[in-house]
Amino acid sequence: MGGMGNMDYNRLTKEELIQRVRELEDEVSRLKMRESELEMLLSEYSSIMKKQFEVFDDFIKDVGTRRMIDPLTRVYSHEHILKLISYYHQKAFEENFGYALVTITINNFDKLEQMEKEHALLSIGKLLKELVRVPLDSVGRSAEDQFIVLLTEITKENAMKVNERIENALALHNIDATVKFAAYPEDSTNLEELVNMVK
Repeated sequence: MGGMGNMDYNRLTKEELIQRVRELEDEVSRLKMRESELEMLLSEYSSIMKKQFEVFDDFIKDVGTRRMIDPLTRVYSHEHILKLISYYHQKAFEENFGYALVTITINNFDKLEQMEKEHALLSIGKLLKELVRVPLDSVGRSAEDQFIVLLTEITKENAMKVNERIENALALHNIDATVKFAAYPEDSTNLEELVNMVK
């Protein structure tokens, strides 16, 4: 059989042999293209898998920028905390877990002297960061006189305990502030409604 094969090739002219080599080369390059197509498909698949983390990655890349951190209190800025809340609302909906929002509004803020305002803001910012489970929970400045806390992956019952801890800590430090609370999904499944409840 092998002899016959050799004979077949021996019968071919030089031109026919060159033609056969070219055909084989074409076949090899076709296989290489197929291989690179598969590699492209694999990389496309992994980029789709990464898609859901992109929003969060954008947040991480922003760390330390003025846009993301409130310069005075060093908690998240208004814009960034709202993005985080929106992101977690979607995540909570998709993965079926609870979260809660707590706001702390300084009473009679307008009547305070500038130094008193800054002192109250700094004290509350520091307290809140100590009371929550960083990095699971996030603290942000939602208005000139207000902070908002996002408690993630938590039951309403446990969130209420955190809320109580915040109220006790404020009282202990003689900080005159109003605390409001709302839990997803018990109080509402609508993000806008939840945010309005704690305004």
